[in-house]
Order: sequence, then structure tokens, then C-alpha cells
Amino acid sequence: MGRFEKHCLATPVMLAAWLVTIGVTTPVLAENQPGRWDHEIEAFLKADRAKAPKQNRTLFIGSSSIKRWESLEQEFRSSVGTVIRRGFGGSGIQDAIHYADRIILPYKPRQIVLYAGGHELRKGASPAEVLGYFKSFTRRIRTELPRTRIAFISIKPSPKHWAESNKTKETNKLVRSFCNSDKLLDFIDVWTPMLGTDGKPKPELYVADQLHLSAAGYAAWTAAIKPVLAANSRAYYSSPERWESTISAFEEADKKQPPTPGGIVFIGSSSIRGWKTLKQDFPGQPVINRGFGGSEIIDSIYFADRIVIPYKPSHVVLYAGDNDTSRGKTPEIILAHFKQFVKAIHSKLPEARVSFITIKPSLSRWKLAGKMSEANSLVRDHCKSDDRLEVIDIWQPMLGDDGKPRRELFVGDGLHLNAKGYALWTKVVAPHLTKR
Repeated sequence: MGRFEKHCLATPVMLAAWLVTIGVTTPVLAENQPGRWDHEIEAFLKADRAKAPKQNRTLFIGSSSIKRWESLEQEFRSSVGTVIRRGFGGSGIQDAIHYADRIILPYKPRQIVLYAGGHELRKGASPAEVLGYFKSFTRRIRTELPRTRIAFISIKPSPKHWAESNKTKETNKLVRSFCNSDKLLDFIDVWTPMLGTDGKPKPELYVADQLHLSAAGYAAWTAAIKPVLAANSRAYYSSPERWESTISAFEEADKKQPPTPGGIVFIGSSSIRGWKTLKQDFPGQPVINRGFGGSEIIDSIYFADRIVIPYKPSHVVLYAGDNDTSRGKTPEIILAHFKQFVKAIHSKLPEARVSFITIKPSLSRWKLAGKMSEANSLVRDHCKSDDRLEVIDIWQPMLGDDGKPRRELFVGDGLHLNAKGYALWTKVVAPHLTKR
């Protein structure tokens, strides 16, 4: 056989091998190339530039089941608030890791809901490898957002890939076990509710391709996911953690311009936060405003080590108890929490003075006046036992001749102070800031 004939025989073999490479190997490699979703990510970033998403919200990220969930924001608004949706079809957990710097971390979400892993299974990853990807995702998030909750939506069953169901079930089992070992992880089971009495996927939950979800499918997902996220939101909004972004902002400001030690720290709820003229109202006094609106006494206790103690103040002025009362705290609980606040300050700064501005009377909360007045009396009596403590009474000065709150001291909501209200507070508080 001549050289030409040998070449002709070899060519089909080589061509076949080349076709196999093109037909099989190249797509798999392409599927694993970082950056293949850049055009979709850029669309997200363009939308962000037009209207930046709010931080501290709930972020859904993952593959096509997230991308195609057009009613998602509406479904969860009432239970978790604003939702950010960042789904890009065909993506995996590794893609979420790759793009974390661009479409996860900048939003600083308080909880992340991830749906991914199915594509990686179908491309040959083992259940253990998918678990490893999820662990890597968790580590990546926690490098910058250590307090963020992460929920993993179980890989769903589907008629199209039912032959691989055992592999999917094993993956879900491994991820569930990992989530159960960490109090900041949630495993949300959508596998079980998507199965019928015959143990197979319910056909009505899918569109024609037998893979993607129908409206009924998304309804089933909503029913499984909402209770978990709603419970997380309730826990979050009843804990001091909800102020993390505000406290972090104070700390960032402190790095740029550290407050002078030995000053006067005003801390508490919105009546302190809204006191924008605090420095001007007390000229010559080293006042520091560390109010965060909506807070309770327990919140000031929780963050004292971060936004009070580091300044080594000689005097701490607390206004809180207003929100405590409106949320059902009794006068006795308010007194107990005030004692805890004082203990937190004096354990580190034993010489510091602590002043309690009495809970103010207000138009919008006048029905709680009796409980507020009682709380003020309990704190006043306690302060008599320690010469480092004092009460600054703004209750009486804010009442009119009719014994009710003076309307001219409030903005339209009848709760927060206007300029006249703060002028009155300045007059009452000023004598208490002089050194004794």
C-alpha cells in the first residue's frame, strides 16, 4: 500500500476523532469556561447603574428556574420586603462563585437564596463534588458577609431528567446534612412537594419541555420557600442584627475621623438619629451622635462595645424606650434593660455618667402615655441610687396646658420632632452636659 493510500485511510479515522472532539469535548469545556455569562452579568450591572439595588435585602441567584421566575419579586414582597433576582439560565454554583464580586457582594444581602447544582450534576459532577461547590460558595460569601444567611433550594425533580433522580436525591441529602450543621444555613425542600402520589414529578408543575416550571410549579416553590424566608425575616427584624449596616457605617466614619476620647455620646432611637443639629446646638461640647432610628434599649446594649465604649466617653446620653413601649415591652422590662445598658457601660467605663432622656409624650402614641410615664418613673427612682446616673425630663416640657403633647413640636407624623421640638430638647438637655 502506497503512502497516499495510507494517508487516505488514516484521514477518516483522524476526522472521526476530530468530530468526537468537536461534538463532545468542546461543549463541556465551554460550559466550564469562566466568563461565558458576561453578557448577562453586564445587563445586571447596567440595571444597577440605572437604579442601584438597596443593600441588606434578600437575593435570589441561580439558574433558569430563578431567571424565569418573573413573579418572584411580587410573591415575596409582603413577607421579606424587597427582593433582588439574579438568575442566568444554565448556570451552576461555580458560576455564582465566579460572579460573586459583581452581583452578590455589592448588594450586601442579609439572606441569599441559591438554586443551582443541577447543571453540574448533568455535566458529570458527583453529589460529593456538588456539595463541595456549595461549601466553596458558602466560604466565598462569608469572607465578606459573615452574618448573611444562605438558603439552598433543593435540586428539583423533573420528568426530563428523572433517570438521574437517585443522583439528585443523594446530592440533596448531602447538602441538607451540611446545612443542618450550620445555624446560618437553610435547606429548602422543593423535591418532596413536587412529587405525586406515584412518587414521580407532577406533570402540571412543568411547561412543555418537562424541565422548567409552570405557574403551578412556581406556586409550589413559593409555598415551600416563603415560610422559611418569612421566619428568617421576623427573627432578623426582632434582633439587633438588623442594624448591622448602620453600625458598620459608623465604624467606617470612625476610621476616617476618629472621635476624640472623653466626649459625650448620644445614643438611641430616631429622636437621636434625627437630631441633625446636635453639634451646633451644643457648641464647644464634644458630642457624638450615634442614634439609629427604630432601635430599642436592647439594641444600644448590643452595640455598645462598637459605638460607645471605643470612644471612652465621659458621658453617655440615652434616648430609648419609646419603641420598646410601642412594641409591647412593659415598664418593668424597660427598667431591666436600662439597668443592663448601664452595666454594659460601667463594666468598661466605671466613671462615665449615664443620662436617660425620659420617653417623650407624642401625639401618635398618646394611648401609651400611661405605660411610658410609669417606665419613666421606674427609671427615675433607679437613678437615685447611683450618683453617676440621672434622668433628663422632657416629658413635662412637651405637654401643653391641656396636659397633652404640644402639636407644634412634631412633624406631620405626630411622632418625630421638628425644629421647635429639638430647640426645646436643647434647652432642657444643655444644663446636664456641663461637667460636675
